[in-house]
Amino acid sequence: MGELNLYHLKTFYTVARHLNYSRAGEELAISQPAVSRQVAALEKSLDMDLFVQRGRQVELTDAGRSLFDYADRIFHLVDRAERTLAEYKDLERGQVFIGAGITIGCLLIPQIMKSFQQMHPHIEVSLLLANSSTIERMVTCGDLDLGFTAGSIMNPALHIESIFREELVLVISSQHPLVRPNITAAELKGEMLLWREKGSAARDLVEQYLEEEGLTFKNRAEVSDSGAIKQLVIEQMGTAFLPHHAVEQELKSGILYRVEYGNSTIALNCHIVSVKDMHLYPAVLAFLNYVRKWASKHKITCRKGAP
Repeated sequence: MGELNLYHLKTFYTVARHLNYSRAGEELAISQPAVSRQVAALEKSLDMDLFVQRGRQVELTDAGRSLFDYADRIFHLVDRAERTLAEYKDLERGQVFIGAGITIGCLLIPQIMKSFQQMHPHIEVSLLLANSSTIERMVTCGDLDLGFTAGSIMNPALHIESIFREELVLVISSQHPLVRPNITAAELKGEMLLWREKGSAARDLVEQYLEEEGLTFKNRAEVSDSGAIKQLVIEQMGTAFLPHHAVEQELKSGILYRVEYGNSTIALNCHIVSVKDMHLYPAVLAFLNYVRKWASKHKITCRKGAP
């Protein structure tokens, strides 16, 4: 078996992604016959078929699928190497791809991004909002450089660094008939509980809390955005456990009312996650160090009395 020609491997990889010789040629800016010749040369050097023709469709053989997996990792590493070297050449330029759970993402990340980019205007920070389980998966796969999540993390491939603590508090509209001390479990049971979807760290924590407290709600509704949940509570559509920082102004101004029922706060531990033993790009490392300093400076922790 001959040595792999990386130029031919790139052509094969492009065809395999599109499963189409013409589209691969368009992406590589070469003719379709040239694509075919390079794939044929690779197959000859390996002494095996990588594609099979099924009518008008082209498909990968078993050997082709195996080579595609390796090629995908090879070119992913090439991209990482090029990105790292480009950032070493100009430390004030680069890209950072981060993801955050919606609760954290809407609450704190915009503040961090704004102040970071004031200091580093040529470093581009891209933010993806999704539930915590999705963020963990994308960081593990290398689609994100860093993830901001909450709750328990069991993935052994991830490095976990706690950065701050928040608390979820139970709130209702200040115009709600239940605005009074000593609300009972029976009274709460008749309310609509508004909460996040499955896969959200906040949802997991609320489920655990309800089980521990023996508290039930007759009606429940999933809403995938914490800001929308807050607005629905203000409109007396139900009650919800929301981050204290997210409702602090509404509580102070009397728009929302904090329900005091048993231990009516839930500790929300927030973390930065990254892939273990992964070399961080200079721009990513700069952003990570800035987040650490920002969290320390603002001392974001649970309020006194929270677990």
